[in-house]
Amino acid sequence: MSKTRRARLSAAACAGRLLSLLVLIGINSVALAEPPASVVDSQSIVRSLKPPSAPTRSIVVAARTPPPPSKIDLDIRFANDSDRLTSAAHEQLAELGAALSSPDLAQTKFLIAGHTSATGAADHNQRLSESRAKAVRSYLLEHYKIAPDRLETTGYGSKHPLPDFPPDALQQRRVEVSALPPSS
Repeated sequence: MSKTRRARLSAAACAGRLLSLLVLIGINSVALAEPPASVVDSQSIVRSLKPPSAPTRSIVVAARTPPPPSKIDLDIRFANDSDRLTSAAHEQLAELGAALSSPDLAQTKFLIAGHTSATGAADHNQRLSESRAKAVRSYLLEHYKIAPDRLETTGYGSKHPLPDFPPDALQQRRVEVSALPPSS
């Protein structure tokens, strides 16, 4: 084998190792930048969204204050600056779909609210949060037997941040599901 050929092979092998190292670094930096989605199981979702049961025997002397709305924040991932659901979102949506289809919640209506982080323009984040809530609703209607009139959507943009996280944190990019009060 000539010196030129050996040098080319050595350079190619070095380039291959360098490329592998760069790919590995890229994968690890993505993994470190965004923690894996935590999935809430369907029974926990049902417990969080189930309306409080009324007491069966009691004398009411004064009007009661209404209980706080039943709600849950879910880590439903979307592609960056998009309303396209990621594959990580499908596992959480399967649990949410099973919960909303359960007999315990069969008569309940829900509000699906999209939230964004404070990164970007407020009007863009508002539209994005609305689109994300609609994407979740569409997914649930397509994959589960949920009556369309049971699911309403809204978007809040970055107007309702979680207090325990910075406004631009990944945790602010979430979908909140709330049980709506029964209509009279």
